[in-house]
Amino acid sequence: MVGKSVKIIIESKTTNRYFLAGLFFITAASLSLEIMNTRLLSVVTWYHLSFFAVSMAMFGMAAGALWVYLRPSDFTRELAYSQLYSYSILFAVSTLLCHFIIISIPLNIDDGWSASSILVLTLMTIAIAVPFFFSGIVVTVALTKVSGGSGLIYAIDLFGAACGSILSLPLLASLDITSATIIASFIAVLGVASFAMAGKKRLSGLWVVLGMFLVVLAISNHQWSNGFRVAYPKGHHIVYDGSMEEYWSIHGQILVHPQRKMAPFFWGPGKGAPTDENTLMYPLLIDGEAGTAITYWDGNKDTLLWPQYDVTSLPYHLRPGGKVAVIGVGGGRDILTALWAGSTSITGIEINKGILRVLSNEKRDFVNLVTQPEVDFVHDEARSYLTRTDDTFDVLQMSLIDTWAATGAGAFTLSENGLYTIEGWQIFLNTLAPGGLFSVSRWYSPDNLSETNRLLSLAVASLLEYGVSNPADHLALLARGSVATLLTSAQPLSAWDIERLKDTADKYEFEILHAPTMTSNNILISNILASKNFIELEKSIQHPYLDFSPPTDSRPYFFNILKPNALFGGERQLSGGGVISSGNILATKTLLILCALSFIGIILVVLIPLIKVGKPNLPTGVFSHGLMYFALIGTGFMMVQIPLIQRFSVYLGHPVYAVAVLLFSMILSAGIGSLLSDRIDINRNRIWTTLLPITITVLLLFMYVISGWVIANTIDQTLIIRCLIVVLLVATLALPMGMCFPLGLRLFREHADKCLPWMWGINGATGVLASVLAVAISMWSGINTSLLIAAMCYSLLIIPARNLSKSLGND
Repeated sequence: MVGKSVKIIIESKTTNRYFLAGLFFITAASLSLEIMNTRLLSVVTWYHLSFFAVSMAMFGMAAGALWVYLRPSDFTRELAYSQLYSYSILFAVSTLLCHFIIISIPLNIDDGWSASSILVLTLMTIAIAVPFFFSGIVVTVALTKVSGGSGLIYAIDLFGAACGSILSLPLLASLDITSATIIASFIAVLGVASFAMAGKKRLSGLWVVLGMFLVVLAISNHQWSNGFRVAYPKGHHIVYDGSMEEYWSIHGQILVHPQRKMAPFFWGPGKGAPTDENTLMYPLLIDGEAGTAITYWDGNKDTLLWPQYDVTSLPYHLRPGGKVAVIGVGGGRDILTALWAGSTSITGIEINKGILRVLSNEKRDFVNLVTQPEVDFVHDEARSYLTRTDDTFDVLQMSLIDTWAATGAGAFTLSENGLYTIEGWQIFLNTLAPGGLFSVSRWYSPDNLSETNRLLSLAVASLLEYGVSNPADHLALLARGSVATLLTSAQPLSAWDIERLKDTADKYEFEILHAPTMTSNNILISNILASKNFIELEKSIQHPYLDFSPPTDSRPYFFNILKPNALFGGERQLSGGGVISSGNILATKTLLILCALSFIGIILVVLIPLIKVGKPNLPTGVFSHGLMYFALIGTGFMMVQIPLIQRFSVYLGHPVYAVAVLLFSMILSAGIGSLLSDRIDINRNRIWTTLLPITITVLLLFMYVISGWVIANTIDQTLIIRCLIVVLLVATLALPMGMCFPLGLRLFREHADKCLPWMWGINGATGVLASVLAVAISMWSGINTSLLIAAMCYSLLIIPARNLSKSLGND
């Protein structure tokens, strides 16, 4: 990362201001690109791979720094400005070139992984890392080969990176991903021009002109329907023409396909559902995967009859004419259902601002939702809004909704999601009016174990946590086709409710899987519903290969139902189809393949070059303790960063917010810690070798204990306040963590500069591998487990730190 840079600069009274400007622009462009890549990967591949953008950025920058260290004769102080100029050009060019490669190659693994798809993923991985290789060279040269005030240079490095991480948010909010990347390249070109002026080159003006051309290109590309676009979202080819409308926001790409006549859009159509293809619709696609439709409605409620036939309309058959909140507006079909039911107040909560733009502006008169006095749209994250509001609802509906388009992907997502955790459902239950219903619809497979079982487990656990003694009396589960709707109430369902459920099921031929007084024929479902405490629930959900445990905020992976051992003995038993075998198995294999690619990259780019250089000649034990020191801080750092991104994705409502805010906090705070480390005299005392690791360990354990409480008690705050809380929590941790790296480098510089490449390489290698492993650990054991591993790493840091300090002869 940018914050982990070596400072061995010969001081001078002044530092070239054009050089400082160039460094600022390059680091700002680097961090903007890193965060944009998380959004790009969410469209091209899947949300659970967003972390890989962070991992590959770190890998590229570590490889770039290592390249400089292993070639001291090629990178000299005399050539510094020339090298900064040349490699910043390569960074600017590769930023665009590699982006076009990523958006132009199809990665389709619908039928599983093949040699060709692994090759495509490898190419995509390289394309992500290459620009950061060049920016890593630029940053390392700037920090180690340019004379000037080291503190000022390092501060500009960090300030640029921090500004870049925040700049990515307005860029993603206002432009498409390619146009935003072009702006990142423009910022890099400003760096090129600055370095040209620093080196007194005559071409600086040309680069300024080129930069302005890139700005015009970005704006034009965003406005032009046939501009540069993601050609293969989720591996499926899309042709952009004038008939297709595209909208971007931080939360996703929205494609509105040309208007067509179709049968009404149903998730689980019941008996009598209209099938005539005379309904005008705009098919809508989110991030190339999650599909819904915007249905024409003239505003006359008397003509609004079709929504009643869907199994997702179940709560309105029991609570017509009430006060409603819909989590996830989508194409507006749940809003239409609530209008059909005569609901007196309908609040549509939608996190994706692009969706609301389409419904409220572009298609306002087509769908006629915002024209209804009962309807009110809210742009917010559902948990946050429902915690703040004083309103209560007769129906709270969440139909095949998750924040990051897992609807279309089924279980083929490993993303964390705060809508499906015990803590989240406590909020939802608290917003229900007396007798109110919380309706959740999810995929259902009658012939295969599916996420329906985990949904029931979550409902039972949430009711137990809420203080309910017999959850089965508060639940009803009905299915039609491949979709099931679960009704949950804070009060027991009444006899009238049960009769109404039976009448509705008979009329529309919905299958009753459970209702009070009715026992399910499915053993697993009946056992889950029979649970009256957490011990019984734990026993009822046991399965050798599938995980039906209720998700929590510390392990918010509702969609990942696969246990790791399923890949080593259970895959054949789960090969009967459904979202489990076709989704989770494939997604988990993807994670393993990425881990393998990372490992291979580390061997080829880091370890082999280091082995060729040879082991430095050092006193006995110094080399091994050095490797241990930098391996521990590399692993520990990423075991903090990646899990906190996951945890705060739930808290802030989206991974992009979490990545931007967390990187901003960690970079600035770790940099301040690095600067403060200069005040420690490593040659006179060894107290830091114990005090610093203990301080970090205590802070990590404090984070482990306090983070859940902080999230639960501040989720009702606005996004700005929640971002500030994240900044405060992360900054407190990152400041002492940022001191470890420079202190270790200073220890080794006392022995020999030749060993620094080894330490840098091992730190980068372990950091990249730890970032991949942290995702797996968080999924299968919990985010808090990763934090405990990080605490263990930093506590063990005492051993090599004290031994290295002792080798210098310190008391």
